[in-house]
Amino acid sequence: MHKNHLIVCAVLLIAAAVWMPEANASSEKQAVPAVFLMKTIEGDEISIPNKGQKTILHFWTSWCPPCKKELPQFQTYYEQHQSDDVSLVTVNLMNAERNKNTVQNFVSQHHLTFPIVLDTKGELMKEYDVMTIPTSFLLNEKGEIEKKIVGPMTASQLKEWSEK
Repeated sequence: MHKNHLIVCAVLLIAAAVWMPEANASSEKQAVPAVFLMKTIEGDEISIPNKGQKTILHFWTSWCPPCKKELPQFQTYYEQHQSDDVSLVTVNLMNAERNKNTVQNFVSQHHLTFPIVLDTKGELMKEYDVMTIPTSFLLNEKGEIEKKIVGPMTASQLKEWSEK
């Protein structure tokens, strides 16, 4: 009987962690991560963090169901806020993908036009301590992590982050 209660409690705790995104949010400032010069899917180079500008940094893969569901929201956000003072950079975890063509096909099929960095060796994933996908970060102008959300983001969270 006691063992059953422990199992039920464990299941409830896990469910609460997954279904309550704000419970997965960290609002404590963290140290400035190292600066990486990364290549986008188009072959352009981009600096992460982009010091001098607030940045939403989002980690994802093409096979992740929550990622597939939320990426259209990121596209809408990008189209509406492209000229704002907050940049959107997404990071595809290439080391978790089959190959680059898989990612390129996914991007084409979903008409994604925002900057997509290919983390081929998992360097950014390690630097930002990404253990779950999707995971998002709000970086301030100094490149410090203002907030981290583990799990899917909502359109209202994207808007809230851009207005801070």
